[in-house]
Amino acid sequence: MIDVGPDFARVNAELIDAYRLTAPANVGHVLDHGFADPCIRPVYRGARAVGSAFTVQIESMDVAAISKAYELAGPGDVLVVAAGGDRKFACAGEMSTFRSIRMGLAGLVVDGSVTDVREMEVMNFPCFARHITPLVGRRIGEKGSVRQPVIIGGVLVRPGDLVLADDNGVVFLDPAEATRIIDELLEKERKEDELRKAFWSERGQAVPVIYS
Repeated sequence: MIDVGPDFARVNAELIDAYRLTAPANVGHVLDHGFADPCIRPVYRGARAVGSAFTVQIESMDVAAISKAYELAGPGDVLVVAAGGDRKFACAGEMSTFRSIRMGLAGLVVDGSVTDVREMEVMNFPCFARHITPLVGRRIGEKGSVRQPVIIGGVLVRPGDLVLADDNGVVFLDPAEATRIIDELLEKERKEDELRKAFWSERGQAVPVIYS
């Protein structure tokens, strides 16, 4: 039996758009909490996700809660999956990524394992995981939950938290706190952009495209 929590408020679109202009490393200049274990990494370089956390708890090889999440999640959600310490069974891969993209999901963060990482890269679907494995879980349907708080990389994540993830890692923010610090983050981004342009201009070079 999958435990289904109540629906939740998503992060408002304006705040999501604002966080597209900053990064976890800049949040790290302002806060010292909300950062997932750095062992949770993007499965390919350049992956980046911003959105509202849709939380999922699975147990070992039983990935039925993922299917329930696909019934209830919406565009802009980031599936945030706690695998209960299991590292052996993948809970997502190429076929589930097709569905994620068709639904307009903003990404996937798994404290556990995934597979088909080259396919995710080709589809440019942002995925962050602790492990990669070829062994795939099964939809048994006995255990798990959706829309309930979960622990991801040592961080308590609640449905509707803001997820911000890139090559440097993953941070989860309470929307109220995210609102409080966004102006400081954007000002820091502005100052860094000035220094960056000056640095590359001194060398007669254009700013590298990684900053775009």
